[in-house]
Amino acid sequence: MTNFSNTLKSIIFDLDGTLYVHEGVSDEIEQVACDLVATGRGLTTFQGGRILRSTRQKLKEEAGSEPALSLVCAELGIELAEFHQALQDRVRPECYLNNDTTLQHLLSSLAERYNLFIYSNNNYPLVQKILALLGVEHLFSRLYTIEFCWRPKPDSEALEQVLNDIGGPPESFLFVGDRQHIDLLPPAERGIATVLVRQTDDLLQIHKLLGLLH
Repeated sequence: MTNFSNTLKSIIFDLDGTLYVHEGVSDEIEQVACDLVATGRGLTTFQGGRILRSTRQKLKEEAGSEPALSLVCAELGIELAEFHQALQDRVRPECYLNNDTTLQHLLSSLAERYNLFIYSNNNYPLVQKILALLGVEHLFSRLYTIEFCWRPKPDSEALEQVLNDIGGPPESFLFVGDRQHIDLLPPAERGIATVLVRQTDDLLQIHKLLGLLH
């Protein structure tokens, strides 16, 4: 563990479901997708939601894991740019998220020692807004959002671009996320360390891994 803490330089966090968990935000994002499916087909929102869910299930069965919502929308012919513009226009995280002092303390102690990054399938304006609401926007060196290369996770080419942009060997990275196949499996296949989290308190796993808890 001590050796790893010495070689580690960069910690890359997923955002939604990792640094915060709130059904209100995820429900609004899902609703936008349902509405786009419905509008494009001249259907009701209910019918659009049914198509979205059946398509997600089909992709899950084909891949053996839950697909990212961006990929479900793409499968249904919704352009990524259109989807994210709708998210930017309609999702209101300020209705659900507040200053999170626990998260601030956890990330601040890491930022004193390592470079912190966000790698998210969400768009830049929404990511900025969410981080500001949580009170942690100043702790990240860079935000890698969908606009970085318009290839949603999991995507080996996009991951490679992120790694090259940050720079460093595999042992200098740690990836943190809430979805094994989407956030963590691709870097793990490159020999990069990962941490699976389900709620904010799980972020303490990072401190334990790095020997920062006594």
